Amino acid sequence: MRIYDINPTDGTVINPAGREAPIDPMRREPRIPAGATVIEPPATGANETARWAGEAWEMVSDWRGHVYWLADGSSHEISELGVEPPDDALDEAPPEPLKDLAARQRAAIATALADALAAGLPYTMPDGTEDTVQMLAEDRQNLLGLAIEARDLKAAGVTDPVQAFRAMSNTIYPMTPDQVIALTDAALGHFKTLKAHSWDRKDAIDAALEANDRVGIEAVVW
Repeated sequence: MRIYDINPTDGTVINPAGREAPIDPMRREPRIPAGATVIEPPATGANETARWAGEAWEMVSDWRGHVYWLADGSSHEISELGVEPPDDALDEAPPEPLKDLAARQRAAIATALADALAAGLPYTMPDGTEDTVQMLAEDRQNLLGLAIEARDLKAAGVTDPVQAFRAMSNTIYPMTPDQVIALTDAALGHFKTLKAHSWDRKDAIDAALEANDRVGIEAVVW
């Protein structure tokens, strides 16, 4: 006698092919253990299964494990029997709204600018050492102070290395006013170049957004 074991969790058949009923050792006859039935479950199609209803099998939808998306971009996974995807379900994630894509690209440009400033400006120091001029906000304030001081010293006729500049390596380099002016001009020029590049990239994003050009927005990188 063939029996079909019922899953105690969700009432589905454990093995649709069933198994032979165990033999009662006393009566030497097949017996039906608890949680099993001799009623064969019906054949099922796609996204459906048979569930034991107490006296018979019933057909229920079975989308368990199915992932779908809604128009707002949220993803959902069905984990219960009898639950079907809604009529407006999408089989893949919808395209990111253009305004969100543009915002994400602008944020990426801002991050790239911050990284470029944090990396500083490679610079050959007066003694020939290759070092780096730090370019963060506080560093730029210091550079402006050094530049003003250097111009005042130069106007006073000072040509000796009376100024000191501390580079990213933490090395202090003695410099003449002219050398400080050259260094600060290079650093502040580098900053202006980076900022101009950042503005150009953001303007390109805005132009692509106005034109509803998704590919154009995605193409804007640092």
